[in-house]
Amino acid sequence: MTSRLPAILVLAALLVAGAGLWYYQSSLVAPLAPEPHEVVDGDWLEHLYSQNPKVAGEAARQLTDMGASAVPKIQEVLRDPTEDVAKKKAALKASGLLGPLAEPAVADVAEHLTDPQFTEEAAVALSFMGRNAFAPLRKAVSSTDPVVRREALRSIGKLKERAPLDTRAVVPLLLEGLLDVDASVRTVAATYLGIIHEEPITAVPALVEALKDEDAAVRSAAAAALGSFSPDAAQSAVPALRKAAADSNEDVAREAGVALVKLQSSERK
Repeated sequence: MTSRLPAILVLAALLVAGAGLWYYQSSLVAPLAPEPHEVVDGDWLEHLYSQNPKVAGEAARQLTDMGASAVPKIQEVLRDPTEDVAKKKAALKASGLLGPLAEPAVADVAEHLTDPQFTEEAAVALSFMGRNAFAPLRKAVSSTDPVVRREALRSIGKLKERAPLDTRAVVPLLLEGLLDVDASVRTVAATYLGIIHEEPITAVPALVEALKDEDAAVRSAAAAALGSFSPDAAQSAVPALRKAAADSNEDVAREAGVALVKLQSSERK
């Protein structure tokens, strides 16, 4: 009996050590992450900006299922001066997701254009909300804040195709934007003149002039824009583009070179 005692003691010691090792290792394992919060009916506004794609997607699905019936809630949030920033941004995002269905909220969204906290979100939303969004965006182009002017012009450029808008109403605003004192506004104006690539009689000469701009980003955008026009429409820009292809800024030189290739290759077809 006594001869077995040491073996029993050794076995007991191993069991205790093994249990201690298991406890230590198990304490290093991270606890399971909690399940993502489920979006319940009527809870969509709180979760449109969720970092969890599934939660945000479910919130957007609920919103689109509600359609125009969600607009009063959106307006309520946007009209409440005490509402927190995150919820107002969610309401602006909801307006954009609903698009023209949210048209009754255009004025409420437009009210947020001049607030630096919401300028970009409001402008993006308006770019989806249909033709009635054009008026407040056009007004915002005259803002004293260059960020408001820039984002309003950008959204007008997008709305032009989505609404759609008459080119004759949009191009003059972009041409004015090319003369703005702020370089970022001029860059957006040049970019969207290229995206729209209409009214070449006025747009092409203005873009050629923009190739001389002191800001490289504006010159680059102007060169790229000229490459989007047909060879016939942009033929007068070729000498200026050749000069721009030797610009000291490599982005400008590259865009000018690409534009020349596009115009010349299209001309041969």
